[in-house]
Amino acid sequence: MAVTPTQAAQILSVLRNPKLALTQFGHVHDQKTSQFVKFDPEKITYTMQNELLDYASNTPRTKDGQTRFLTVLTARQMGKSLTAEYACYPKAAYNPGWDHVCIADTRDRADYLHKRVHHLHQKWPAQLRTRTMTSRESRQLTFRPIEGGKMRILSGEAGAVGIGQSPDSFHASECAFWADFSGSMFLIWPSMANRDHALAIFECTPWEAKSDWHDHCLEAKKGSARHLYKFFPFWDGKLNVRNWDKSWTPDNEEIGLMDKFGPKGLTFDNLAFRRFMLEMDSELRRSPELFNVFYPFDDISCWITASNNAIPPHALKKHLDADLTKWEGPYMEYEQPEPDAYYVMGVDPSGHAARDHASFQVLKVWDGEWTQVASFADHIDPLAFSRKLEEVGRKYNKAKIVVESNGVGQSVIALLREWEYSNMYYEKKRKPGFTTTSKSIDMTLGYMVDALLDELILNDEDTLEQLQSYRNDKQIEESPTSEIARGKSSAKRRDRHHWDKISALQMAIVGARSAPRRYKHKPEDNIIDIRNYTYDERIALHKDKARQKRKKYWL
Repeated sequence: MAVTPTQAAQILSVLRNPKLALTQFGHVHDQKTSQFVKFDPEKITYTMQNELLDYASNTPRTKDGQTRFLTVLTARQMGKSLTAEYACYPKAAYNPGWDHVCIADTRDRADYLHKRVHHLHQKWPAQLRTRTMTSRESRQLTFRPIEGGKMRILSGEAGAVGIGQSPDSFHASECAFWADFSGSMFLIWPSMANRDHALAIFECTPWEAKSDWHDHCLEAKKGSARHLYKFFPFWDGKLNVRNWDKSWTPDNEEIGLMDKFGPKGLTFDNLAFRRFMLEMDSELRRSPELFNVFYPFDDISCWITASNNAIPPHALKKHLDADLTKWEGPYMEYEQPEPDAYYVMGVDPSGHAARDHASFQVLKVWDGEWTQVASFADHIDPLAFSRKLEEVGRKYNKAKIVVESNGVGQSVIALLREWEYSNMYYEKKRKPGFTTTSKSIDMTLGYMVDALLDELILNDEDTLEQLQSYRNDKQIEESPTSEIARGKSSAKRRDRHHWDKISALQMAIVGARSAPRRYKHKPEDNIIDIRNYTYDERIALHKDKARQKRKKYWL
């Protein structure tokens, strides 16, 4: 029976749609049975595989009409690499001239992905299968030009790698383990930027904090440029379960995990899987903390903290366990002002050129706690930034503003004084603001660590992420010219961009230490009333008591 042009067009529209084509015609190799079975995007994950197919089938676009590039962060063994390649097969097979490129972390993985895609092609219905041509390139599937394009799989094992001409679809597999992810992306981005219709998938498990892959995920999570970000916890994998024995009693850590993640989908069967892996996997037995890296609960605590970070891991523990608010910037409020509460505002006006964000943090000094109630970070000129400071400062009971006075900070201070904002921090008499020096940097870092361990309560997820990778380095950054000559971005410039809220937080903590200690209820009569004592005054009081005690002892 002859097929009409209308019917042919309808069939072709189905074949070009990855989700429709794969679920109807796709057969893949089942490693357990060694048989070819019908592709099912819900066989091993609840949502991730479907999300990848949805992205390839109906790629979201920016306001300017450009397709967005998807970044996927998830656990091991959830089929992300294969699903991404499968999703691109119908695009390459049924769109003439379509060029698909995949870069895997190793040659072995590249060979594996090519083999599995080749199997998918071989098992495609013969009457619908696009014919292929012989290719001199290894790991390449070349379709007849009149019918389709080609699929290439390269290896990132040897270092920086380019992809030649501009591809229509790009898949970066296991990015964290490329030999040079940053250098490769420097070569790849220009070829992708001029393709408004191109789709791109970046996927990997978490790994080291402050790595190129971590930086990429942070950028994608912010939604900047054409980025789109998806995180899938390990319980999205249907295989990450074991039967929880009813006779088992959960320990304190498991109770805490269920309290925090149970409402988000974690089950006791998932915790049974965790017990199983901690017992059976030798690597996890040696380092149990790696479970949350290989099988993440969230996308904040899943990164391996480098040993040269300025903030010790134990100082962040209570904050990692807290339920924080996702940053959607540039300005967010986490609590509305309370009439009798005392507020301080720490300000980093950005003295490191226009590429850095100006930032401020607002803390509530109340009931012995310093609670983060508002934050701001954005590229903004000093005049507009100062107006924002004045507006937010007056809203929060005319908060005490602590400005990092180096560089452009002097302009911000001058504008605030011109507008008669009187409640400002004075480092010395007639000298508003806080001067950052090599000595004061170490001092404020110590203040921040102490506060993280004790008084400080964070509400902003982005602030915590910056604290996880923070390194105390304010050296002069490299010029854009030197970066281009080296072929990749300066680490210092990248770090400054990702630490835009830390200096502001340090300034806020300086202000909190000098603020009156406000309490909702007056202490009992037999307790010294220190409500109006500052943090530093309270410390001095304790030291004086200790001195008096020692003096009495020796007398």
